[in-house]
Amino acid sequence: MNKHFLLFTILVFFTGLYLGTLRIDIPEFEKQLHIPLELSVLLPLVFFGFIKGSCNYIAGRLSDKLGRKKVLIIGWAIAIFSLPFLFLLNIYAIIVISILLAINQALTWTTTVTSQIDISGKSRAGLATGINEMSGYLGVSIGSLLASYIFKISFVILLITSTLAIIFSYTVMETKTLIRENNENIKIKWIPITKISITGLLEKFVDSSFFILIPTYLLLQHYSLTLVGLIVSSYAFVWSFSQPLFGYLADLYNRKFILILGFILMFLGFIHYSSYPILFSIIEGIGMGMIYPNLIAAVNDIINEKVRGKALGYYRLYRDSGYGIAGIVIPLLYILLGFNKTLLFIGILQLLSIILIL
Repeated sequence: MNKHFLLFTILVFFTGLYLGTLRIDIPEFEKQLHIPLELSVLLPLVFFGFIKGSCNYIAGRLSDKLGRKKVLIIGWAIAIFSLPFLFLLNIYAIIVISILLAINQALTWTTTVTSQIDISGKSRAGLATGINEMSGYLGVSIGSLLASYIFKISFVILLITSTLAIIFSYTVMETKTLIRENNENIKIKWIPITKISITGLLEKFVDSSFFILIPTYLLLQHYSLTLVGLIVSSYAFVWSFSQPLFGYLADLYNRKFILILGFILMFLGFIHYSSYPILFSIIEGIGMGMIYPNLIAAVNDIINEKVRGKALGYYRLYRDSGYGIAGIVIPLLYILLGFNKTLLFIGILQLLSIILIL
């Protein structure tokens, strides 16, 4: 494996570790503040989703203009700046943490996946994206577990993670230099990219459920914090490790078939989820493993490498705005339908994604 490809893989692991730790910390802070479930879902997801989505597009454009490395360093500097807010246990601190987390995730994750595709080339985009997302969501899984077992030292985990990440960011190569320079006026095929991007947005309703709704609901059902961490991390763990396999298979065979199968599994995983949370979390993880790297690779399949950062940023603008839309819609669905029917409705949205893929 290319040395710098490996370094970017480590860096995206740090990005996931940072996110995974806060995925447990934020619901626990909200529980301590006695914030109602509907509001606890709404606040972090709305701020996180819309800000991360818009910053993804900005990060993509900046990485094409300034270079990937500078954007990466800025993203980790923001992570370090956010840490003092963990000591302010109030609703405003949670909002600020959610905003800064969103900016960090956009600048660092968008940049690493773009860089790894730069290194691997177009023919192995699915595999490169699969490795990137595997490493990132392995970090999410481990971060969730660590925070649930040793919640009191979450600050130390986040400080070490962000410090190491900013050091590593200075050592990686600038992968923009691998792209062939030309003066052509490259046109982006926005309509097919937008169709793919909308499916990414709908897919984020599933991950949004694991972000706040599912852990908060299970905590209110008197599941221990450790068990909630195990349930959430089982989803992220299966998702992370299955992505290189499904990205590689899609590069070799049929990307569309794997995407459709993944959306079907994500529908099945939300049929009466509360009866078997760990089993259905694993099913959701497999489905996400099929679609997550391959939606990004599908965008890369139809664009020129010169505008890769911009095009992938546009896709991630839609996809991660799904967090914000879900943050508004999920609490309303929960009030109207209850927990299980809300998840079933989200599962049905995944079936609608198949129409766009076809």
